[in-house]
Amino acid sequence: MKFILCTLLILFFFPFRALPAEVLQVSSPSVIQIGDNNRNYKIRIACINVEESNRKDAINWLKNELPRHAKVNFFPKGSEDGTLLARVTNLDSGKDLASQMIELGHANPTC
Repeated sequence: MKFILCTLLILFFFPFRALPAEVLQVSSPSVIQIGDNNRNYKIRIACINVEESNRKDAINWLKNELPRHAKVNFFPKGSEDGTLLARVTNLDSGKDLASQMIELGHANPTC
């Protein structure tokens, strides 16, 4: 009983930090591949639509914003055809990628 109590106290006072995911690849203006310690995810940035005319600018901006191994948090919103739909936040800037893309005119809001 003492062991369980000590373990719970240690976990309570020294909780484990969740590690952020890392960007592995930018596949398209709205699709990135990320990985955490043991899984890889293909994520489509939720709530945006990138028009064909903005595609090149959007992908260049996204690659500059999220270089390989950039740290991100993602908040799942659903899935579509085996791809996770999620809000993605760059941990360096703390800003939501979808909001930034819309503000810069690279994408249109869909939500």
